[in-house]
Amino acid sequence: LLPSRKDFHSHIDDDDISSCSATSDIHRVLIRSGYLLANYLESVARAPTTRELIECVEAFHSRPRDDGNNHRVIPYGIESEEMFAVASIAYILHKAELCQMDVSNYKLSQAAPLLHLVGHEYERKHFQKIHGDYSSLLAMEELQRMLPSTWNWVKQMQTLFGDSENLTTQSSLEQKMDFVKGRGFVDGILFTRSQLALPEFLSLDVVSINHIRSEARCCVIASALALHACNISRVGTSVLSSSAMSDEINGAKQILSSILRRKYSEQNQLESNVIEAIGALTKALAERDLGEEELVTLKNHTLSVLHGNDPVLKLLDNRVQSFFRFACKWKSDTAPSGIAAPLEMKTGRSMIKTDDIAASGHGIKSTKEEFSLAAKKEASRLGFAYFGSDLIEVGNEARNIISLACTNYGRDILNRFLGVAWEGS
Repeated sequence: LLPSRKDFHSHIDDDDISSCSATSDIHRVLIRSGYLLANYLESVARAPTTRELIECVEAFHSRPRDDGNNHRVIPYGIESEEMFAVASIAYILHKAELCQMDVSNYKLSQAAPLLHLVGHEYERKHFQKIHGDYSSLLAMEELQRMLPSTWNWVKQMQTLFGDSENLTTQSSLEQKMDFVKGRGFVDGILFTRSQLALPEFLSLDVVSINHIRSEARCCVIASALALHACNISRVGTSVLSSSAMSDEINGAKQILSSILRRKYSEQNQLESNVIEAIGALTKALAERDLGEEELVTLKNHTLSVLHGNDPVLKLLDNRVQSFFRFACKWKSDTAPSGIAAPLEMKTGRSMIKTDDIAASGHGIKSTKEEFSLAAKKEASRLGFAYFGSDLIEVGNEARNIISLACTNYGRDILNRFLGVAWEGS
């Protein structure tokens, strides 16, 4: 984080760690690291929590031991001194990573105008260096040989979905790109069940696409389980749309989401963890202990969902595709260029306090804010209100990926391939 400050680099070395023989030794090293992080690296907004931990560690070691059992009361309700040391180290490492992210985000924000200006042309030139010149002067046969995966994807797209969209060779470029975004990208890539090589222009998005798939799967499973939890607890599904939920319900929700995102080597471990987590959520919703019959019913529904046999899961599986089609085809209400001009020049800060998102900043919603509002309504309509925030995030990620691809390659590659595919059909 500070490569030029050599005087800071010696605050910790291998000998310090090798000589640690007790948790108190580890904490002494940790205090030095935390002090430097909070006083020389972190922003004013982030530093207080680091200082709070360091003060807590110092106070812990200054307390006398209890004569009765020869141990101190450990902060934050942690069960042992060793776990407190591990948790403290993990937290300082986490804060250091956040600090590094803040620095990176600041540098990116400084470069953002330049990236916005030249980014599209830079990506197209980089793509041409790898695959060759794809200009309109290139013969179609050459273009098909140059980009075989893209050509096969377009042909499959036309075969599977062409008749349902009523598109022709005379359709506008915008209509064709909507077809690519909805049917081609969402149905043909994100949720396809067939083996298909990704189009060449998406080669840099493999990690993001896999992340979107994983998050969508977790959201569908969690939503299906939450609906069953509501039915069994007899609270009604409307509670899932409520903004005022108890800490116990929100905590159980986070645990369920975390468990579904983990990687498991054995199916049995996944099933037992999910059954326990959904049991805790159902109990929190019902505000009572569940009966034996309710627990059995909940377990059966949970196993049915995890095995892919649950009718609620199948319904939500179809609906999540509808959500992503909506997300990827969504367009801002701003000017056709996509760049909103300020309504008026403003300086200083507003003295009017408001919770209205539309009045934040300079009174103009960002594209992401605008999308989030629309996507939230759509997610609620389709039954994903409870886990809507996670779905909105990956929906926006999917929209950005395919929108950029259509902007960069829609006219010169996809439009030409679609024309040939329609003529052939």
